[in-house]
Formats: sequence, structure tokens, C-alpha cells
Amino acid sequence: GPELVGPLFPVPRPMFRNALQRAARGLLADAAPSTDPAFANKLKFNFSIPSTSLYSDAPVRMVIIPGASGVMGVLKDHVPLVSALKPGVLAVQEEETDAQLKRFFVSGGFAYVKGDGLDVSAVEAVPVDDLDPEEVKKGLASYTSLAASATDDVEKAKAEIGLEVYQAMSAALGQ
Repeated sequence: GPELVGPLFPVPRPMFRNALQRAARGLLADAAPSTDPAFANKLKFNFSIPSTSLYSDAPVRMVIIPGASGVMGVLKDHVPLVSALKPGVLAVQEEETDAQLKRFFVSGGFAYVKGDGLDVSAVEAVPVDDLDPEEVKKGLASYTSLAASATDDVEKAKAEIGLEVYQAMSAALGQ
């Protein structure tokens, strides 16, 4: 019989190869270079939360994202990838001469890097400067207490998620 790929989902190898080739063609089509001079050395950046778009086809030099596998900087022509976002700071450098980055705290979401662009969909995003240090300290204390007193797995999981978010907020504020 045909050679199969993987023990969990038996797929004939030629079918798997064809699917990979179709996916690669799609990524290469997305990677078509922009002819707009505004994007000559820039990344096309889209950043949205459920209620609004914070950046829409904006030319930016670099975006630093809190990826699930670590913090990474994305420049124009970055290798295509999809990454879950963990709670942390997303930083945007609009111009090469910008010493100060625009910093947003994101609670989670996804980043999709393609050709000359980056799309970020976040669950929540607020400018780091808008975080209230006292409220962050209260939230951190509250979730630390909840994590210590949780009696079942669901309570413990909720407390750990809240604790991770507030620890990341505290780190963003340099506390």
C-alpha cells in the first residue's frame, strides 16, 4: 500500500506532499513585495483587538512581540510564521530614528508574519503608560492569594492565568 505519514492520522505521503506544496504557494503569494514606496524598508503592520484596529496597513520599522516561545523582533522580510502571544509587551518602532518605542500590554492573542507584513490580533491591548501601578499590585496580590487557596483544578487554572497576566503587567511597569 501507499507509504503513510504519521501514526495518528494516516495520510498517503503524496497527498501530504501536495498539501504542503499548496500551502507553500499560498505563503509565497502572500509574500509578493509591495510596490508602495512607503513600505520600501518597512513592515506592513495590522494590530487589532475585538473592539477596534490600533494599526491598519501601517508602515513600521519593527515590532517586538511576546511570542509563546519567546520574545521576538519582526522586521520586513521576516520568515513567515504563526505564533500565539503570551501576556506581555508588544513594542512598535515606527521609524528607524525612533529611540522610544510605542509599548502596548497584550493579554494574549496571535501574530501572523507573512512576506512583508505582520498581523496581530490581541484579546486585549492597552498602552503600557495607561496601566495603573497600584491596581496591578492589588491584582497581583489577589491572584497570588487565589492561587494559594485554590481547592480544585478549575479554580487553580483560573488563578494561574490571572497570576501570569498580572506578573507580566508588573514586569511591563518595571515593578
